Amino acid sequence: MLRPPCSLLPWLLAGVPAMRPKFIEKALEEGGNNFDLATKYLLNLHAQSAECDAAHGYQSPDGMTTEDQVPTEGIFVDNEVDAPVDSVPWPENLPSSSTQWSEVLMNEMSCASNTDDAKTRASKVLEFFQSRICAEALQNFQKENSIYKEQFEAVIRENAILKKAFAIQHERQKEQDERSQELQQLKQLVVQYQEKVRSLEVNNYALSMHLRQAQQGSSIPGHFNRDIF
Repeated sequence: MLRPPCSLLPWLLAGVPAMRPKFIEKALEEGGNNFDLATKYLLNLHAQSAECDAAHGYQSPDGMTTEDQVPTEGIFVDNEVDAPVDSVPWPENLPSSSTQWSEVLMNEMSCASNTDDAKTRASKVLEFFQSRICAEALQNFQKENSIYKEQFEAVIRENAILKKAFAIQHERQKEQDERSQELQQLKQLVVQYQEKVRSLEVNNYALSMHLRQAQQGSSIPGHFNRDIF
């Protein structure tokens, strides 16, 4: 029986990361390296074992049964069965550049047995590539949205501070204008009072001059009206 191509293992590990890679290889081998059949079988087996009520006579899409496979206790990592040392976890094994994706696609094409198989393999690679791109785009969008949200909240806070500062400045300006008006009124009153003071000073000076002249006239001897006598 042919050994399954290594390039298929990361994709199956992505779908059922809790299963041991050796069991996934066995599923691929017995399924004739059919990616769809192996995926359906592994997902069904994983769902059954997750419910702790696996059906021992379950028939897989390619004729395999769970009785013919490795027991469930030896399949899953959560059951304290260590994965092989040479197995690579999914996030590190996922291609991260166009060159790596091209290599994965070329490996799949080289492992294809016919045209239909090549189309199926290429479709699977493109589906995973699309899902990865969408996931990264969504993650980047969420990060940008979070950054924009923080910036927007910061702008709102700054706007509130500016509004408060503007209100305070407006009140101060209003008080300053009122004080300026009062000062102008006081200046006008001062001018009026100064004019009154000058007028009173002039009147006082004139009265003092008349009084002085009157006093001087009454004190000169021989100057009297003869008609009186």
